Amino acid sequence: RELLTIYAILGVLFLIGMIALPSFRSSRNLFNVLRQAVALGLVSVGQTLAILVGGIDLSVGSTISLIGVYTTGLMAQYSSLGAVALIVVAMIAIALMIGLANSFVITRLRVAPFIATMGVGAIIQGFILLYAKRPGGRIAPGWDFFAEGMIGPVPFPVIFFLVLVALAYFFLKRTAVGRHVAATGGSEVIARLSGIQTRRVTAYAFMASAFTAALTGLFLTSRMGAGDPLMGGLNFDRYDLDSVTAVLLGGTRLGGGKGGVLGTLAGVLLVSLLNNLFNLAGINPYIQWIVKGVIVVGAV
Repeated sequence: RELLTIYAILGVLFLIGMIALPSFRSSRNLFNVLRQAVALGLVSVGQTLAILVGGIDLSVGSTISLIGVYTTGLMAQYSSLGAVALIVVAMIAIALMIGLANSFVITRLRVAPFIATMGVGAIIQGFILLYAKRPGGRIAPGWDFFAEGMIGPVPFPVIFFLVLVALAYFFLKRTAVGRHVAATGGSEVIARLSGIQTRRVTAYAFMASAFTAALTGLFLTSRMGAGDPLMGGLNFDRYDLDSVTAVLLGGTRLGGGKGGVLGTLAGVLLVSLLNNLFNLAGINPYIQWIVKGVIVVGAV
């Protein structure tokens, strides 16, 4: 019922845009909405797992910035195909370690996920600013295909995002570990007494969240052509707040145990559609922050 409701709201909002704003109806703008949804969508898939397991990941914005500045900094020096592949693998490995650190603080040190991930995010942001205090670096030749490439009439990043959603859906619904994620979020005590390795499951969820944040960072470098120490949330889109908003709008319960990526997909499209309609209508961008805050409170 919740899934049908959010898709119905998305459909109504789409119809309003088609009727009220002629510029919204152009194919160029619709593809632009989809491209804009990719960055938020990638990080929101991982955020879904973090919330579904009973936590929340507020370090995704800093992780995005970290991956962005280090990727472009290294690509500026090493631009061969082999070097780029190694850089991408290294960035993903760093992100997985960040997710592992989050889960360690949460499960071993017994720190609340909100505080743990916010603290880890602050540490990461400090390392970022030690490395780069202003935008810089550059991407390797051909790396812009990740954000700007086309496969037929469809943008490549849209296809990439939908494939990731499909894989996440399969993981949550068709694998034992995926079902254990929801079980741990529903009741960590009952899940543990049932034989589920809840600490390991929590680690997998937060590593997945950091992994998709890394994908978002790589995508943004491809889109911007450079890195920025504030690209993950302090100067551009607030990916920590926006990803939580999209996940909650999609029906995933704060506290875990209920939800999924199909709802998150609708939440991502809804947030991106609202941003696009606000921009086309010339509404003050600060009002968008107010609306997003109201949406978070209302969804919870």
